[in-house]
Amino acid sequence: MPQTVLYIDDDVALGRLAERYLGRAGYALKHAVDGATGLALAEAGGIDAIVLDHYLRAETGQDVLRGLKERGIELPVIYVTGSSEATIAIDALKSGASDYVIKTVGDEFWSLMENAIRQSIANAELRRAKEKAEAEIRIGKDRAEVLLAEVNHRVANSLALVAALIRLQVTSSRS
Repeated sequence: MPQTVLYIDDDVALGRLAERYLGRAGYALKHAVDGATGLALAEAGGIDAIVLDHYLRAETGQDVLRGLKERGIELPVIYVTGSSEATIAIDALKSGASDYVIKTVGDEFWSLMENAIRQSIANAELRRAKEKAEAEIRIGKDRAEVLLAEVNHRVANSLALVAALIRLQVTSSRS
């Protein structure tokens, strides 16, 4: 089953190009022309990564990043803009975007985009696997502590029983 990319950009023609290029790369694409639609699609699930344009009609990609954070949606976001202002990239990365691609004309943009998507999805999968492994380690540690407490309790009971038997024997040998 192909991985699904949510493409949030108000440019419908660019959305069709994204569908074509990313489709060839093996991705299924859902296109949203505004942040509200994009957030609704992300919230519905089934999305592996988001490509988010900075300049949308009524908002910016920063607004969408805030909306994702408020809803607790943790998906890799590739932030895209035609602007070469470094502050836009820095702000996007600080706000939770996993990568940044400058929008250019030509096929190199799509290969950069595909690479960013693939790498962001792989990093997200590794992060989830790490979190799962850490959770399993915590569960194992908790079980081991419970077992150790039970062993300590049983050993203490056995030692108390042995001590009582020895006292009984000492008492009976004196008599």
